[in-house]
Amino acid sequence: MIKKTVILLTIVALLTIFSLYGCGIANEANSNSDRNPSTTQSAGTTTTHTVEMTGDYEFAPSSLTIKQGDSVKWIVTGAKAHEVASGTVIEGEDGKEGVPDGLWKTDKMASGSFTYTFDSTGTFPYYCDAHLDQGMIGSITVE
Repeated sequence: MIKKTVILLTIVALLTIFSLYGCGIANEANSNSDRNPSTTQSAGTTTTHTVEMTGDYEFAPSSLTIKQGDSVKWIVTGAKAHEVASGTVIEGEDGKEGVPDGLWKTDKMASGSFTYTFDSTGTFPYYCDAHLDQGMIGSITVE
């Protein structure tokens, strides 16, 4: 019984430390956006944030919190073609399936980029339809 209690307390302590450490990194990145390579200031008060679509079947970063009026620019950085579509992902009979919501959807891009400006607040999930089973999903939260 004592061993289980010690193990449980150790796990709780480690999770607390890691969550606080992660929050510190996020706050530092958000407060220093001029040094953060995933954001660029444009004319006025809006910001363009960059998300890379990598050859490792991921969006990097996979989630962002931005301000209303900001834009997100998805850039293909790997050797594989990707697309980006707004909507949710469900578990279907044959694996994961994208359910588009109609806000945006690109064709497959072997290179180049796509930019979308977020004019309303909320949470906007998105995905790469060709690579859902590899976990290529993301989310934008607009404040």
